[in-house]
Amino acid sequence: MADRSSGAQVTIDLASATLALPTGTSVVFPIEAFARHCLLNGVDELGYLQSHLADIERYEPPTRCRR
Repeated sequence: MADRSSGAQVTIDLASATLALPTGTSVVFPIEAFARHCLLNGVDELGYLQSHLADIERYEPPTRCRR
């Protein structure tokens, strides 16, 4: 186990989901595809939906209040 005070650094490549260790070893880590997309694009769930608003509006029929 590595000593936390060693100052060792790892490089995280989110696009390829890999960690590059100081030894030169690369390790793949699991990340859900949607979470990776949001992190890479700087959006959360709402931002993702808002980015597709035009598509949503074309798909959803207009709603009217019925009284």
